[in-house]
Amino acid sequence: VFFLMIRRPPRSTLDRSSAASDVYKRQVSTQSTWGFQEDIQSMAGSGYDYAVGMLSPEGKIYQIEYAIKATENSSTIIGMICKDGVLLGTEKMILSDMVVPGSDRRVFTITKNIGMVITGLIPDGRHLVERAKEESASFLKQFGITIPGKVLADRLGQYMHFNTFPFSTRPYGCTVIIASCDKITGPGLYMIDSSGQCYGYYGCAAGKGRQTARNEIEKLQPKNITCKEGLFYLAKMLCKCHEEMKEKKFELELSMIGTDTNCEHSLVPKEIAKDLDAKAHETLEKEAMADVQPQISPTSSHFHHQYLE
Repeated sequence: VFFLMIRRPPRSTLDRSSAASDVYKRQVSTQSTWGFQEDIQSMAGSGYDYAVGMLSPEGKIYQIEYAIKATENSSTIIGMICKDGVLLGTEKMILSDMVVPGSDRRVFTITKNIGMVITGLIPDGRHLVERAKEESASFLKQFGITIPGKVLADRLGQYMHFNTFPFSTRPYGCTVIIASCDKITGPGLYMIDSSGQCYGYYGCAAGKGRQTARNEIEKLQPKNITCKEGLFYLAKMLCKCHEEMKEKKFELELSMIGTDTNCEHSLVPKEIAKDLDAKAHETLEKEAMADVQPQISPTSSHFHHQYLE
């Protein structure tokens, strides 16, 4: 009896797919001479960013940090409490001349006395707007009164936090600012980030120009001015935050809530917003010229030296 022995090729090869070959491929890919694989893993969270419920050795949740990063690269939003109310504002990029002005809304009315502005991933923000409206309607049906701004901010923060630990969900890639005003608690301002953290503020900002806006708010002290006066300063802040991208067109979207509006949230008309935008640009240009003019004044020694030559 003759036995024909045929040697089978190894199962763990690079050109065949199997459970063992997958392990083999991973072993080969990590044995890089120049350490490229290690560099890629370090940039991607060292393997701790695959799920939102995974903590890194440093105590970080990378999925939440990625969501916050999405808001930091988005449009700037600002909210500040004035003497007689609260102001909200944002600057929106005009992506194309074919886009209808005003179709990409960022400022919304939740109830008569509550407004909200969003930044980051806009579809995520619009979903949170609808959720806020549902919470407001449920509170009114259950208790018979309009939901206070602080209660709505806490509930919305908890709702956003619930998406930071189940494996099947992801954090919301947006930040929202809520403004409220009622005759009992007065004006209120709250900001909620992707992790669900909610704090009350006298003035706050989010987006790519957040640091510039925060510095301007601290210098302005908005609690000493009225809402009508603060609209110009709000437009000026938004225009100043947009100076790094002057070549791109944008439009302002502003709103206010206070005694002038009978504690009802109302959007600033487009014509007034355009006028404020033009005045803000004119003021910024004058300030820039004033900063440059002393450097080339006739009294400077450099000017006399060039003139004598």
